[in-house]
Amino acid sequence: MNQLNIHSKAMYRQVLLITALTVVSLGVSFLIANFGILIGFASVAGVIGLLVFIRTIQDVEFGFLTLVTYGYFLFLISRLIPVRIPTGVGIEIIGFIVFIGVIVNLSKNKINWELFKHPITYLTVINEFYGILQVLNPNAVSFKGWLFASRGIFFTFLLYFIVVKVFDNLSFIKRFTKWWLFLALCAGLYGMFQEYFGYRDFEWRYIYASPGRYDLLSVWTGIRKFSFLSDVAAFGMLMAFSAIFTFILALGPFKMPLKIVLVISGICMLLGMSYSGTRTATAMIPVGVMMYVLLNINNKRTIIFLVVAVIAFVGVLFGPFYNGPLERIRSTFQPSEDASMQVRDRNRKSVQPYIYSHPIGGGLMTTDEVGRELSPGHPNAGFATDSGYLETALQRGWIGLIILLALYFTIMKTGIENFYKAKDPTIKILYAAYCASFFSLSIANFAQSAMGQKPTGLIIISSYAILANMIRLDKKN
Repeated sequence: MNQLNIHSKAMYRQVLLITALTVVSLGVSFLIANFGILIGFASVAGVIGLLVFIRTIQDVEFGFLTLVTYGYFLFLISRLIPVRIPTGVGIEIIGFIVFIGVIVNLSKNKINWELFKHPITYLTVINEFYGILQVLNPNAVSFKGWLFASRGIFFTFLLYFIVVKVFDNLSFIKRFTKWWLFLALCAGLYGMFQEYFGYRDFEWRYIYASPGRYDLLSVWTGIRKFSFLSDVAAFGMLMAFSAIFTFILALGPFKMPLKIVLVISGICMLLGMSYSGTRTATAMIPVGVMMYVLLNINNKRTIIFLVVAVIAFVGVLFGPFYNGPLERIRSTFQPSEDASMQVRDRNRKSVQPYIYSHPIGGGLMTTDEVGRELSPGHPNAGFATDSGYLETALQRGWIGLIILLALYFTIMKTGIENFYKAKDPTIKILYAAYCASFFSLSIANFAQSAMGQKPTGLIIISSYAILANMIRLDKKN
């Protein structure tokens, strides 16, 4: 009798689901036919948003993984939809839903406020609060720039609160790590697909929709690939970040089949990185390898890993084989022969007097093309920073740069100290992987705006909490 009731309930749920999907499909079709495709997409987004909201209230961890997933695919969605919609706002909406889920579940799962009493928290708050105070910067020429940037500032506050709460258990840290690595592998595989089979029609439409976009993708080694991410730089740096992480995990205390999967995944990521043509990403690889080697200098397996890495590196640089992506990689380590690098160096030197004389900077959103749009007339408007640190120094001044560097130093210090304190082999290898990957990206920030790109920025902020919290979980175990 009980089995019959269970079967009846299952049948009832299936019928209800099929009915609901049929009604939604008919409703969306009606809206598209009568009011246009934009209303149809909005309706679909509304239904999906409602389902995500309901599920997130029940399971905050699911909501956070949904946020990360959307961070990977939001640019693909915007290219597939034939009308312009603000897909970037979806990140903030989902983040706010997750925040609501955290608040609603406080009665069941109270927040351990001790987790917030950490130098990383203090410096994160100082860094973001300093951004809020930039509204008073007398060097800014427009309120619009600060208003535009304030969305990111408040979202970072929100996101940090969320990550400290959700990364309070080791099982979710592992699940999160597996999930973002799987999505990174998907990005790498799709980049390989673009290389071998070419861009799809909707991607060519996106490329030609903006003047100059094709010229940025077309280099002497061929057409660069961006997978389903925002641009080639974001794709290349994510692939380098993920490859470093994956190869380090492959050295961890895992069974051989998993290690083989990790190595193959890392190779796919390296191939995706090479097809992006991003030289900054290429430079991240030896930086990440050296960071890992320094952490494990007394380990025999580390020495073997270093020898293999050096042989592979020398083979790539000097081997008797040639193709476009390989030549692009080799040019990374010949900066004196690269005209674009020389132009960037001259640009950096030209703005150093401005940085020295403006300790609080020129104001948020006053550089690059966005500065030309939001802060017209500003002396830095239209200046191509080509560096996350240079952008910070120009917009927030050398005071803001010092705060940011102090934050990154504290994150690395926390990770390295906890790596040596950790006893659990899995936690130890996770510390090594997150530290080496974070360090490589922080170095890449000298040449690109590397730390805030989607979805890498979500992983970076998550690593703040992971590096701070895992040692507590190690002691608990």
